Amino acid sequence: MNHIGSHLNKLGRKKKLFIVLINDVFLALICWIVFGPPMATYIASEFSDGMLQIFYDQWKSFFFPIFLAISYLYVFGFYKSLIKFFDSKDSILLCLSGSLIFGFSWSIIYINQFQIVSTSFLSVAFLQGFLLAAVFYAFLNLSRDVAKYFLYPYNINKDAKNIVIYGAGATGNELFQSILLDPSKRLLAFFDESKNLRDRQINNIPILGSFEQLAKLKEKYHDLEVLLAIPSMKTERRRDIIANLESIKVAVRTVPSFHELISDQKKMTDLQGLSLDDLLPRARVSNDLLTHVKSKVLLISGAGGSIGSEIARQLLENKPKAIILFDVSEFNLFKVDQECQALKASKNLSTTIIPILGDIRDVTNLHFLFKKFSIDCIYHAAAYKHVPLVEDANNITKACENNVIGTYNLASAAIDNNVESFVMISTDKAVRPSNIMGASKRMAEMVIQSLNTKSPNTRFSMVRFGNVINSSGSVIPLFLDQIAKGGPVTVTDKNVTRYFMTIPEASNLVLQSSQMSEGGEVFILDMGEQLKIYDLAIKLIHLSGRNVSSEPGSNGIEIIEIGLRPGEKMYEELLISGEQLATENPKIFKSMERFPDLEVMLSLISKLENSISNDNTESIVSLLKENVEGYRA
Repeated sequence: MNHIGSHLNKLGRKKKLFIVLINDVFLALICWIVFGPPMATYIASEFSDGMLQIFYDQWKSFFFPIFLAISYLYVFGFYKSLIKFFDSKDSILLCLSGSLIFGFSWSIIYINQFQIVSTSFLSVAFLQGFLLAAVFYAFLNLSRDVAKYFLYPYNINKDAKNIVIYGAGATGNELFQSILLDPSKRLLAFFDESKNLRDRQINNIPILGSFEQLAKLKEKYHDLEVLLAIPSMKTERRRDIIANLESIKVAVRTVPSFHELISDQKKMTDLQGLSLDDLLPRARVSNDLLTHVKSKVLLISGAGGSIGSEIARQLLENKPKAIILFDVSEFNLFKVDQECQALKASKNLSTTIIPILGDIRDVTNLHFLFKKFSIDCIYHAAAYKHVPLVEDANNITKACENNVIGTYNLASAAIDNNVESFVMISTDKAVRPSNIMGASKRMAEMVIQSLNTKSPNTRFSMVRFGNVINSSGSVIPLFLDQIAKGGPVTVTDKNVTRYFMTIPEASNLVLQSSQMSEGGEVFILDMGEQLKIYDLAIKLIHLSGRNVSSEPGSNGIEIIEIGLRPGEKMYEELLISGEQLATENPKIFKSMERFPDLEVMLSLISKLENSISNDNTESIVSLLKENVEGYRA
């Protein structure tokens, strides 16, 4: 049986439609022969008249009614959904009205053919027409049930996961089809707040319309999981929905984003867990058009990283002449190149995408790169940023060589080759840093600020922001992994707070800042309120369908404090000194902060290079303490 269903499902839509139409005409014919005039005539003749002759004499009384009925059903969309949505109210009403048209049109034709005027015979004719309609309706229903048995076998599994699909549209119905063929899942209901869909059904599956109904379902099925089938919904609305689902404590998964779908990175049925960008309590940053990059040649260092790759994707949509993807990691470079090529193809863009393997510490390679390409703008995202890793004594030298000397190399090459603008991606950890990563990034900022004062053609600026959700090294993937394993979830301290922003938001604001730059600014992104890491852990546990162990009612997931890691702060800052000034974008501020003269900075770089070449970590740390404001190791 499954083999038959599999074969039928592989047929094209036109072939399926043809089969269904032929089936319905055949059922109507059987209905008319057995319950209509042919059988009555055959019985009245005491079986002496041939059935074929009877059919030949009376076929017109069948042809016209079935033609009318099938035409009506086709025009009003009865065959658009074929089998899978037959149990919806609209399909049932169409089926019923089409059956009545078939039955009563036969009655009218029969009455007219024999010129019946007697009231009693009229009643008999209409009664027989009603009988034909009822039997035809029953036949149609039976045929759909048989078809669904073969096409969509629904195996009962006591251990099946109980599912609710949020969204009864096209995406929700596509998920529904996949669940029908998956015995490990049991679809209990659809959920859709549309008033037009409320209290209806799809294939006998009810459509819930309120969170109160969903909460009652959760009380009955503790393992309930909600699948979000709303890839194109506005972020603000999506966050409201997820907040409501969190309060019910149901597990939540979602279809991939619209971007992932159009770039063919994932299919609609590739379900995934939520990320914290769905939970931020603020409106999403608008993706404004960038005029300053159109027809320009752009270079992104660290293009394979979380921020670098998103900057590449967003820049691509603003139609630059070329984008140079520059990264030391072959795998990351290959990945971002593939993503950009897919996006380019999907939107029919003409931008040239150039993946270049290289290291910002390699001066010779940088000179070759700038000679080969006439670069207009640089987005510098290459950095070592994992705080505990960089804090390790074995990695301090490489971290400073990359973050400070690498930045100086790239910025100097930009000046030598008359690059128009240079934007450095910085971090809140550069403000009064408590770790090597933050101190090295602050010194890199100072390099940029100092070079800007003596740069005749290149505008330098920096963009400083906090934690980026789901970026490489983010705490959120760690939490999700720990929850998936049943816990415990580890936090450093219950009172630790952090700024959070999504990768697309941070990247977009970086690009908007670059458009405002006049040279030397530190742009600071409005990160909203700092959020407790502990509270975020609780949210993620709830959205996995579990409780925290301290909450009553179930075997919840434990949250354990492990203490601050080396170099970590309890809270983060964004401003070192100076006044925070508004810009034309309410999400972006700027500050002109203190920095050393270029000569002093060049001397400091020389000393740092010497310490790095000798792998003298004590000297490196000492230089950072002496020259980075607020640094405390």
